[in-house]
Formats: sequence, C-alpha cells, structure tokens
Amino acid sequence: MFVRLYVNSKNECQTRSILGSFIKKFQPILKSQEIQRIEAYWKIENVYVVEIDLSLLDGTNEVELNTVLMSISDRWLEFGSPTNEFLASETTEGCKYILNGLKMVNIHLE
Repeated sequence: MFVRLYVNSKNECQTRSILGSFIKKFQPILKSQEIQRIEAYWKIENVYVVEIDLSLLDGTNEVELNTVLMSISDRWLEFGSPTNEFLASETTEGCKYILNGLKMVNIHLE
C-alpha cells in the first residue's frame, strides 16, 4: 500500500523520528517498507511530506488493519467501494486523536 504523510516537523531528522513512530504501529502486520521520499512541503512551513510503500503480511485481514489504523487516528474517512483509500487529518470533524506529529495521513490500498 502507498502511504503519504504530512508531518508537523522542523527538519528531516525530526520527520524520520515521527515516521518511525508511524511505522511502529504497523509492526504486527508489516512485511516490508520502502521510503520513496521525504521533503519539505512547499505549501506549509514546518511541514514535511513523506511517501512510503508498505507491504503487509500475507493473510492480514480487515480487522487487523483497522486495529492499526485506530491506533494512528480515531477518525478515518474511507473512499471507494470496496474501500481502497483511507484519510485521517487533524482537521477532520470529530477527530480527537491523531498520532503525535502527524497533520494528515493518506493511505491507498493496492
């Protein structure tokens, strides 16, 4: 799956630390990860964009994935039928929790 994170951060080192916290949430179901890019977001100061590819363990089910997602944010928007995209943002109505340092998370299932 392809993941794009928008991270509240002052530098790449801090961004990588927040990325580590995000990836740690996936550890129970994660097979592999590959960082595609980390760079300052040109539109907003002190925000970095991170793009990563995550491969989940074979046999990972919807319940396991939802458990991980709920540990990252308490409010996700779902798109597609069946769902093939998830979006969590600190500004989403009803969002009370999003992992520290994250501004927004966009996940595309493959």
